[in-house]
Amino acid sequence: MFKAWVAGKYNSLYLKIFLSFLATCVLFFVGLFLFWNYYFTDLFYKDKVELMEKRAVEVTRLMNSVQDGTISTRELKYTVRILARSINGQVWLVDDKGNIMTGSSDSEGRTIPKQMDAQFIDGLHGRTGYGMVTLTAPDGRSINLFTYHAPYQMGGQPMVFILHFPAGDISEAISAVRVNILVPLLFSLVAVGFILYFISRKLAGPLQQMNRAALELAHGDFTTRVPVTSHDELGQLARSFNFMVEQLEEWEGTRQEFLTNVSHELRSPLTTLRGFIVAMNDKIIPEDKYSHYLGICDQEVQRLQRLVTDLLDLAQIQNGVDVFRLRPVSVADVLEDSLELLKAPIAVNAISLHLILPPPDKEPALVALDPDRFAQIVHNLIYNSLKFTPKGGVLTVALEEEADEVHLYIRDTGMGMTEDELSRIWDRFYKADEARTSRTDVPTGTGLGLTIVKHLVTGMQGTIQARSRVGEGTEFRVTFPRIS
Repeated sequence: MFKAWVAGKYNSLYLKIFLSFLATCVLFFVGLFLFWNYYFTDLFYKDKVELMEKRAVEVTRLMNSVQDGTISTRELKYTVRILARSINGQVWLVDDKGNIMTGSSDSEGRTIPKQMDAQFIDGLHGRTGYGMVTLTAPDGRSINLFTYHAPYQMGGQPMVFILHFPAGDISEAISAVRVNILVPLLFSLVAVGFILYFISRKLAGPLQQMNRAALELAHGDFTTRVPVTSHDELGQLARSFNFMVEQLEEWEGTRQEFLTNVSHELRSPLTTLRGFIVAMNDKIIPEDKYSHYLGICDQEVQRLQRLVTDLLDLAQIQNGVDVFRLRPVSVADVLEDSLELLKAPIAVNAISLHLILPPPDKEPALVALDPDRFAQIVHNLIYNSLKFTPKGGVLTVALEEEADEVHLYIRDTGMGMTEDELSRIWDRFYKADEARTSRTDVPTGTGLGLTIVKHLVTGMQGTIQARSRVGEGTEFRVTFPRIS
């Protein structure tokens, strides 16, 4: 249980964000502390080194004066003591054996401590330098000394100047500086940690809400929404998520409606067929009436065939699976070929066809179309007009070519539609009020024809509009972009 809780917390996004930013801040503060520590430590030692170098130069001048006979050895000792007081330490003049020849204390004649052998040897080799040396006092205490050594030649014999003073003041100053640097950095790190924690929770909170909402959505709850609390990228993501849920809710409603409509459309002819078959098997229908009722059964079977064909065609168009084979075609030529196949059903319905095409001498307009799908558009629109146009009516097909577009108009003198019907004609399975037409010789539609037309036109980068007035007829306008 505890292991699962730890794993869950470790996989939490806000914890990853928090730890990542916190680690970055820790590294930054550690680097900042090291930098300031080095800077101030070097600053303190730099001042002391410069002071030691100045005093070493003065000792060198004194030794030169001693060799010249300008000053005596007694004056040298006195001056060396004064120099030692200026550095609050001691000045030793050490011969090549390691013995203190002259010093600012009672250490003359003694050998330098072994802890200073490295500085002494370095000086004998003609090099200068400085460093820290730890000595042990008679009472057992450790004494840290800051030393500076410089070489010198006296009478052809090498010797070394060793200047040193207790480093307690420097250590205390450096410790104080370190504390003054470290404490604010620690408080800053704690404050930054709290800020990062709340920022991480604020950043990850909407994502956690979206995760819970997504799980609820996966279980079929389309009422879930994510609260939008900002206008930044997370707010935009929350709005996009809510929009996605609204679309899924709408699609789910459409799916349910689609299934209901399909069930209804399939149930009606199947019920009719079964009723007639059972009636004929039970001899309820006389044998001399079989041909009549078999004709009705055939019509219902054809209706089922049209419905299944339209459903498969619509599914293929919506999925975009190998539907369109576009190529430049002359719209006028394809339109004439399509109407040639429709002249017979138009004439049977006693409807006058008026075809209006651009002048023959005008260069034909080319449009990127799939000729077969364009013919399907024309057939569906004309059959829809035939269904609602009474005998003796007029059907007008007009082609208008503009500089950038080509417009196809299909007008009828049928019963027309109301505004409510006009707004729903593109919906699947929607059928206008068939009671307003007396056409019983036209097969009942599936309610998918105009839906297919809409998807076909859109799939070929075109647009379609419809306008209608009750008692005057309906006009469809199909527009495609012209390529030449």
